[in-house]
Amino acid sequence: MVKLKNTYCLFKSSTFYRLILLTLILVFCLSGIKAQKVALKNNLLYDAVLTPNLALEFAVADRWTLEFSAGFNPFPLDDDVDKKWRHVLAGIEAKYWFCEAFVRDFIGINAVYSHFNASGGGYPVGWIYKELKDYRFQGDMVSLGLSYGWHFIVSPHVSFELEAGCDAGYAWFDRYACGRCGSLLDSPRRWFAVPKAGVNLVIMLK
Repeated sequence: MVKLKNTYCLFKSSTFYRLILLTLILVFCLSGIKAQKVALKNNLLYDAVLTPNLALEFAVADRWTLEFSAGFNPFPLDDDVDKKWRHVLAGIEAKYWFCEAFVRDFIGINAVYSHFNASGGGYPVGWIYKELKDYRFQGDMVSLGLSYGWHFIVSPHVSFELEAGCDAGYAWFDRYACGRCGSLLDSPRRWFAVPKAGVNLVIMLK
């Protein structure tokens, strides 16, 4: 029988709930703004690592947009599997467009919160964090980052967007002896830096 205990633990963080609530409030406030352009987005790179995700982006000025994003990876659903990269994340990004909103290139400033439960080496995050091969990590992280991107218009309602940059942040988590067992070793705190990349499918809603 499939066990979902550790999956449910992803939602026990009060910080995550506060961030989601703040995001919803901001989205509702922005929905009252008569923005000229609104886009629904999906990062295809996140899909490739089994992380369903969506983002809403609003044009708030001629050259400024504001994006709210969320992603959720519950896999594998079976707790008896050593290798896992379960997480939920929520982010916000402000973009300055050099031409006009949703046209050509931009720079972005983003903030991200995530709650994670990860273990096992290999693809995808095991390539960067070698410790995942021997331990399981469960905790939270926040980060800030800069990025540069380009928006390719395919049709009046469909576009693609390429984005690359770097995020730096702080993580606090519990470290366990292996991917399945519950033997707590310690609770480290750590600064980190990670690359940011996106290949986004963009659907213009307005």
